[in-house]
Amino acid sequence: MVVLSFRKSRGKLISLMIIICHAIVESKIIEGELKTDENWAYLTRFCFLSELGMFEYDIEYPKEYRTQNILLYYDERNQWPAVYKTNKTCSEKESVLFVPNGQVIYLNETTFRSGCFDNTDDALSGWLHCHSRRTFQSRRERWWFIAISNCDSKKGLYLRYRITMTNHEHNLWHKHFSADQLYILQVDICFLVLYVVLLLMSFVETQALRSRHLLHRTYLLYLASVVLECFGLGFLCGYYAIYAQEGTSGIELKLIGKVSEALSTLLLLTLLIFIAKGYTVTRGRLKRKTSFKIAAFLCLYILVYIILFLYERKFFDPGEVLYIYESPAGYGIIGLRLVGWAWFVYAVIFTMMHYPEKSSFYTKLFLLYSLWFLSAPVVILISTFIVPKWVREKLLNSVELFISIGAHFVFFILTRPSKANKNFPYHVRTSQIGVMLQTNGSTPNGDNSIDKFAHHPYALTAPNTTPNYAVIFGIQANGNHAPPAETVTQGPVVRLERPTAPPMEEIVERRY
Repeated sequence: MVVLSFRKSRGKLISLMIIICHAIVESKIIEGELKTDENWAYLTRFCFLSELGMFEYDIEYPKEYRTQNILLYYDERNQWPAVYKTNKTCSEKESVLFVPNGQVIYLNETTFRSGCFDNTDDALSGWLHCHSRRTFQSRRERWWFIAISNCDSKKGLYLRYRITMTNHEHNLWHKHFSADQLYILQVDICFLVLYVVLLLMSFVETQALRSRHLLHRTYLLYLASVVLECFGLGFLCGYYAIYAQEGTSGIELKLIGKVSEALSTLLLLTLLIFIAKGYTVTRGRLKRKTSFKIAAFLCLYILVYIILFLYERKFFDPGEVLYIYESPAGYGIIGLRLVGWAWFVYAVIFTMMHYPEKSSFYTKLFLLYSLWFLSAPVVILISTFIVPKWVREKLLNSVELFISIGAHFVFFILTRPSKANKNFPYHVRTSQIGVMLQTNGSTPNGDNSIDKFAHHPYALTAPNTTPNYAVIFGIQANGNHAPPAETVTQGPVVRLERPTAPPMEEIVERRY
């Protein structure tokens, strides 16, 4: 009964998550209805390119609510940051705008180029219908924040709207993307192609390792990490492709892509801790206590990631340009990454002390993957406090993908089964590990056991397929006779003399 109850509740939870995902849509074509008792309200934001960015509105509202205004703030300190989440009055929030620059659009019939006229629809008699567009000119790409106001209203605000925000109307790669998102789709496609190539090469390497009985679980973890990264990039490319064509896309595609990338990172982190502990390199299994610690660490990591995604959806203010890691959960990820790096360093040093012949592999592992561990905290801190917000998303997307594929490619090179690869880590074959265990589960005494492999720098990269002809046939492989491999050295030496023939005379006499 408990199991059935759990399954039912789990099914309801999954159904609820699917419904929530389908209900959430990200777009830069927004439409809806605004009704509030306030006389100033935030609507949306977009990062426009200078001269190419275009803002188009289609608004309807009852005449008793006029005159409502569209307010256009940009990202300078004396503009949007000076009015948002402050105690200023509606008039004070309007006062920072410069009307001759077109930052205020009065939605009434008398305002030039407002595009407002009486609604001709009988069902909406007594309503105003406003439709027009604006372009933006600035020194650089800027974040523009759109608000609605009517400081003289005693009823608040009420309108129906459809707003389309674009960059470069005739360029599909730019049209619906905010300036901080430009080239994300192209970059994701390029890295998806690179990851597919890496995955195909990894499959070839997998077959080579399997033929040599060297396909260990740690390599399978690497393979799963690459597959998840390809999977995530595929969903992200699909999300941005739909977004580029329609200006709107379901958030579930992006969410699945981001979760897949997070799982790929988690598997790579797990792999590195396992390798640092010597798993499949110097030992065939980890201690139960160590396994429990790793499992607890990974569970905590997953929990913080879940909180990170939920925090972004539930608590991020749409009126502020925030990076996903600008949250308590984001700083928790930084802390866990640093803890993971410290654990990795300790484990590598401990393993090298006991297996100095593996120092060539572990030295490179330590140097290269220390950069990977530390890159995430450094990138998060730099992006939060240094990188301008109008380039942050596209820049960090490229940097994170470059770091990710670099980490996977390094492991691919280090585990390449070739004679030229002196850093090859595995020297015990998978077929030998099972033999090391006795029937009662204990390990044999001596140096070569499941908990402590024999000391060996690296394994042969390929089996010797040439038969030993000297042992089998006593001849060399080139067909020449080889000297006998065995000699008899014991026992008395017996000299055998050849019998001498009788004299000729004796033979003649016998004939007679």
